[in-house]
Amino acid sequence: MKFPVIIGSGVALSAAVLLSLTACRAAAPASARLPREFNGATPLQWSVRLADSETLRLGDRLAWREGRRVKWDYTAGLFTLSLVKLNEVVPTPGYIEFSKDAIGSFIKPDGDIQGFKIEDYNIDNIAPGKTVLALYRLTQEERYRKCADLLRRQLAEHPRTSEGGFWHKQRYPWQMWLDGLFMGAPFYAEYTRDFHGPAADFDDVVKQFRLMDKAAYDAKTGLYYHAWDEKRAQDWANPVTGLSSNFWGRAVGWWAMAQVDTLDFLPKDHPGRAEIIALIQKTAAGIVRWQDPETGVWWQVLDQGTRKGNYREATCSAMFVYAMAKAVNHGHLSRDYVPAILKGYQGILDEFIRSDGAGLISLTRCCSVAGLGFGRDGSYEYYLREPVVDNDLKGVGPFILAGIELQKLLGLPMTATHDIQNPAARPSVAKEWAQMPEILRRIHAPLIPGHEFSIVDFGAAADGKTDSSEAIAKAIAAAVKAGGGRVIVPPGEFLTGPIHLKSRINLHLEHGATLKFKTDPNAYLPAVFTRWEGMECWNYSPLIYAIDAEHIAITGEGTLDGQADMTNWWPWKGRWKGKDLNPPGTPTQKAARDRLNQMVNDNVPVDQRRFGDGDYLRPPFIQPYRCRNVLIEGVHIRRSPMWEINPVLCTNVIVRRVNIFSHGPNNDGCNPESCRDVLIEDTIFDTGDDCIAIKSGRNNDGRRIGVPSENILVRRCQMKRGHGGVTLGSEISGGARNIFVEDCVMDSPELDRAIRFKSNAARGGVMENIFVRNVRVGTVADAALQIDFVYEEGPNGDHRPVVRNLVIENLVVDKARRVLDVQGFPSAEISGVRIHNSVFRGITRDDTVIEADVKLMDCQVLRQP
Repeated sequence: MKFPVIIGSGVALSAAVLLSLTACRAAAPASARLPREFNGATPLQWSVRLADSETLRLGDRLAWREGRRVKWDYTAGLFTLSLVKLNEVVPTPGYIEFSKDAIGSFIKPDGDIQGFKIEDYNIDNIAPGKTVLALYRLTQEERYRKCADLLRRQLAEHPRTSEGGFWHKQRYPWQMWLDGLFMGAPFYAEYTRDFHGPAADFDDVVKQFRLMDKAAYDAKTGLYYHAWDEKRAQDWANPVTGLSSNFWGRAVGWWAMAQVDTLDFLPKDHPGRAEIIALIQKTAAGIVRWQDPETGVWWQVLDQGTRKGNYREATCSAMFVYAMAKAVNHGHLSRDYVPAILKGYQGILDEFIRSDGAGLISLTRCCSVAGLGFGRDGSYEYYLREPVVDNDLKGVGPFILAGIELQKLLGLPMTATHDIQNPAARPSVAKEWAQMPEILRRIHAPLIPGHEFSIVDFGAAADGKTDSSEAIAKAIAAAVKAGGGRVIVPPGEFLTGPIHLKSRINLHLEHGATLKFKTDPNAYLPAVFTRWEGMECWNYSPLIYAIDAEHIAITGEGTLDGQADMTNWWPWKGRWKGKDLNPPGTPTQKAARDRLNQMVNDNVPVDQRRFGDGDYLRPPFIQPYRCRNVLIEGVHIRRSPMWEINPVLCTNVIVRRVNIFSHGPNNDGCNPESCRDVLIEDTIFDTGDDCIAIKSGRNNDGRRIGVPSENILVRRCQMKRGHGGVTLGSEISGGARNIFVEDCVMDSPELDRAIRFKSNAARGGVMENIFVRNVRVGTVADAALQIDFVYEEGPNGDHRPVVRNLVIENLVVDKARRVLDVQGFPSAEISGVRIHNSVFRGITRDDTVIEADVKLMDCQVLRQP
């Protein structure tokens, strides 16, 4: 089926269009030939499966709790709305209870919202109001009605363009985004209907669509640009049209959903209905034109297809299928669109839906976030840089809604069963998992006062060029004097040198904020006490550093940019990936690294191990040293000189929802070293070395200090490129124990191994009681499990490396060269390594197992010839 381009800004169909639609109608399948199932289940069954999977995965993490860093959020609003809609056809009290907790927990008895500031005038904050209205109808609790009134009051006061279009946010002045129509218009119309608002309010709703269409439609492609700036003042805006430069899939998806959802509440006799229905038809024609003919889904940048870097994206695909199916069900689109809808839905299942092997399903390849301004220029390259994740609620919700509409479209009974089993309800093979709740009880967020100190108030300049180091230090000092607080980095780019945190300080980067760290090594002197590759010494300051501090945090949605590249920091490595990074004859880290190694072997006092200028030992990005109660949450980390997050000798550490993308040498993602009680969760790793590497000191230093890494939990993380997904070693001389890994996704042809251990007879170290469950691996380049005791020095040394009591269960690997690469030697110990109930597909080479006790129990190994 091929749909034509609509020419011009109107929606009248040309003769060619009518002929094309007639041809499509003739080719459209009769209802008798429509499918009843897709990949073995009805659409409604798939909706229930993903709803049940996601509610199990999330638990109460969306809900407001005292001390928890959660916010009133449109993604939670969309997901809970989909649960409410699903409950209407598959009655499930748990869906309503989940929604009441996720949304209702924010709402106070007077209708106020935890963390909500009306003066932000953020149109995104209106979107959860749709769930608020639904919960009011279900419960008749007055606080929901009062909350809806509060959101309606925001719309009454919300700033507008000169023609009356809602700004996207106060901080995005004079701008209308396609997203904003979904965030505001359906709630506005529903509130007006439910509480008998004036007819002028319905007129105002329709006007929002009219203005957005007039500004953003492109007749050549039949698509809509992401956003429009009335003043032409933003760096992403075309100076003539004010438009952004690309057709982002999800932006058009928001636009399409806004249209079909708003019509649910617009009166049947309102003249604006015909206008919005015409927009639906116009939008749908553009959507199907750019549907991928091979898979049926849609691209991240819609009109760029197979251009290098572009990818097929799940959230926009789900939004398009939902919007078009609903439009057909309501008669807004003809059934000529049914083949495109069915192909799109089948494509979503084939391309994006995956089982984790533990009973849950996931929606993969979701663009996590994208926007404009504050460093986001709207270029093609920008949209491809944003992180890609699994189970983003901006895709999960539309997928659930799409299944409901497909079930209706196909005339199938509105029935489904709950066939997803909670993995937590099944007993684990390893009984040690029962220890995890006690470990979690000891891990808690730092206690930091609510005082706020903006670095701008202390002289910082958001130009990316002026040195803001002194201003940041003054803001920290002021916060310390006040007994602690949040040091705020507002939107903009700020240049800085090293930042040293003190007790009860939270360095908070707001959305759109970027801290760009200097690349002049002298800025990181004088030297500080640190560990470098597991060896104690004095060296360049880490980019963010704290020592002997309590209750410290780095939070927010901004970016930490180390600015490291092949012109600074990284060439100090010397040889990397078979290439010399430095021209011949130029200095590298090798001489200083060898000297430090020798000092450690000779037990030279640490105070005599002085390094810095001329030694070329790169600093880590973030290193809290001997700290307690540490939180690193939400930030994006880019271009690190060396290791990214390296807590040393710390207790009670949380790394949560961090996005790490850095591909330089030794760019490990998170390396807890000699730490106790650590939680790493919901974090994305795309790294130049190990994604997570648990360590405890190198050689004599690790043995002298003698502090193992223990009680470490890794869950719901995503590992992309890197040497290993979760690694122990090689600086592991102090040992490691009680390590728990669950519910992670690892997938990249440039990820070498999923689970990795590395040590040798020089390092030694006992690694014991390590438990892995419910991990899904798409592709790894080499082995699912590697235990490498011939690493570097191999058997040459006096210290016995040990791995024992390693239990892996419910590991699903789609493609790997081999299952096992396990290499010990006679004096080492590799014992009690058991893999249970796991599936390995696409295996092309035989396993390597040398001097090791390793067994696969109830596993499937599917080899390729």
